[in-house]
Amino acid sequence: MAAKAIEFGLPKGAILFSADGYSYEFREHLGVAHHGASLFLARRRTPEGHPRGKVLLKAIPDQYGAAGNRVRRARRKLQEEVRIAERLDHPGILKVLGLHKIHGYWYAVLEHPSGTSLSELLTLVSEMGSWLSPELTLYIGSQLANALDHAHTATDEHGTPLNIVHRAVDPDRIFLDWDGAVQLSDFGAATSTVPGRLTSSGRRPHGDFFYASPEALLGGKVDARSDLFSVGLVLLELVSGRSLLYPDALVSPERVAALSERSRNRVTRSLKRASLAGMPPTVETAIWQSATFTQADVDVLTRGLPQSLRVLLGRLLSPAPTARYQSARELAGDISAWMGDVYTKADAVAELAALAEMSIKGSQRGREEGESLADERPRGSEATTTARRSRDAALTVANDDSE
Repeated sequence: MAAKAIEFGLPKGAILFSADGYSYEFREHLGVAHHGASLFLARRRTPEGHPRGKVLLKAIPDQYGAAGNRVRRARRKLQEEVRIAERLDHPGILKVLGLHKIHGYWYAVLEHPSGTSLSELLTLVSEMGSWLSPELTLYIGSQLANALDHAHTATDEHGTPLNIVHRAVDPDRIFLDWDGAVQLSDFGAATSTVPGRLTSSGRRPHGDFFYASPEALLGGKVDARSDLFSVGLVLLELVSGRSLLYPDALVSPERVAALSERSRNRVTRSLKRASLAGMPPTVETAIWQSATFTQADVDVLTRGLPQSLRVLLGRLLSPAPTARYQSARELAGDISAWMGDVYTKADAVAELAALAEMSIKGSQRGREEGESLADERPRGSEATTTARRSRDAALTVANDDSE
């Protein structure tokens, strides 16, 4: 079944612990992260009490108690996330700053994002009745591809590949600040060959399943190409507001009938796994769509976009992993070749500034009319939920027995 939050009752302003020359002051409980870890917003303070910025904390009790195996698995996954983070050092990946065992709890200290989540940015632009330009979309894709290339090609101290796959690339875990910096967060659901990793036979999607690859939704093996499929879904929504795995209409009986018996059985098994994992009913839509969509569907969704972006999305969103980009580096290279010096970071900053100005004007107009159209500058957090879709709010999937 899906993980539940491990409860912490704390007053705002309480000092959680002190380590590395800082005290960590509790500010807000942000809910559940992967595997039941509690996610906090905290403020670091010097011994003299001076604030030194915000961080995120993932917390797990050291003692198992009544929660038993659930807490044990959550602790092991938290330790694994820290081991993965030790091998990642890239400006496009939020850092894990440390792991501390204090007062009966394990705390992972995570860098706080400087920008807003793409989920919140999508909410903002949709409320203004527009989407991102193809150029800004490609810019974000380039930065994201570079970050994933670093993670996918990471090695241990002996040069042995760690085979890291994020498995939860979605708008809630990608951040964009007003200076054009893109950062990927939260490797808590990642799989890898890091020594001592937690394994199981269960295969199911992580993160928001409307951004999962077909192989993740249908119980197949995932690799770097699965992350790239998720990137394609994110870019498609940024530039058009459209979703491949949340279609306007349910999968038709004709498409279901056209599936082979083997494919139908695969869907049936995936639906059963989703039910046993406690996933919301809307996952059924994503599973059926992932089993039946074709390249022609992708062509329809990308119609009207610039040809370079259509080609890119067509490859990213291929049903077959072998037909997709085979590496994030290949993706980054193609975007760089298409964009050249025509659209730079300065252009991205200018476009974001224009969006912020539109948002401010919309907010002011809304207040004058008695309704708020948009916040002036949205703030990001790992616990953000998507408010822009009329579908179940509980889309984040964290599995107790996932690999």
